[in-house]
Formats: sequence, structure tokens, C-alpha cells
Amino acid sequence: MVGPKGDETFRAMMQNMLTNRFGLVVHSSQKTLAVYGLLVAKSGLKISEGEEGSSSSNSRNNHYSGTGVTMSRFAQFLSRVADLPVVDMTGLKGFYTFTLDWTPEPDASLLTGENPAWEALREALEAKLGLRCENRKAPIEIVIVDHAEKIPTAN
Repeated sequence: MVGPKGDETFRAMMQNMLTNRFGLVVHSSQKTLAVYGLLVAKSGLKISEGEEGSSSSNSRNNHYSGTGVTMSRFAQFLSRVADLPVVDMTGLKGFYTFTLDWTPEPDASLLTGENPAWEALREALEAKLGLRCENRKAPIEIVIVDHAEKIPTAN
């Protein structure tokens, strides 16, 4: 997985390409939105802090594995699974190594209309890691498109 510096480099390359090809002009702003706040559960944290070092993570299906991961980075992963952004509100500043597996109930979405993978993940977070996601509101950085050409320039 690409690390934080790699993410910034990729983002800059994509923005440069979109600006050159589509005349894209954007700016960022903050807006208060509904989010999930990642918090330490009342039962307490069930993972221990490791040492700072190389950070890596991977996920597939209903499995996540992280080494030297910050809670902020883990919240980014959770945001990809959840129906809302997940914001780290744990106050934990360390680096953690852990694995997490969860099993969604088959056909649960037919009965509840909810995302069964997300609900199963939320339950596993609390039971296995001592973390929980709670509905909150928080300022989130958003990107606003000011201008874009409909037809790109030639390569």
C-alpha cells in the first residue's frame, strides 16, 4: 500500500494532469458533515502500542492487517468501508500492529437496508480491538471544482 508521502506524490501528479488536460481549477474548504468518530470503547483498548517504524497495511474481503499503523491511518481505511467518513477521535498518538477479521451476516441488508459488512466491522472493532465508531459531526476538508473543460486537450 502507498504510504502518506506516496499518497501526496500521486495526488500532486493527478492534479497536475487534470489541470493540464482539462483546465481543472479547484480549491479546498472545510464543511461540517456527519461522520463516524473513531473512539476508544468503554471496555478499553484491546491492542497494545508498538514501536515507530515502517508502516504497512493491507486489506482484502473481510480482513485487515496493519503494522506500525496510526489510528489516523486506520480511520482512513475504515472510511473506505463505511458509508460516512471516519475521523480519528481516539486521542491515541502511537503506532499499532494488529489484525482484524469480521464476518457479515448473509442477506442482512435485505432485512435492514444497512451495509452488513460495515455493521459486522463495527461489532468486530469493539469486540476485538476495543474501538468503536459513533455518529458525530466534524469539519471535513472538501474539494470544490471551480472550472473544468468538457473536452480534454490532446496528449
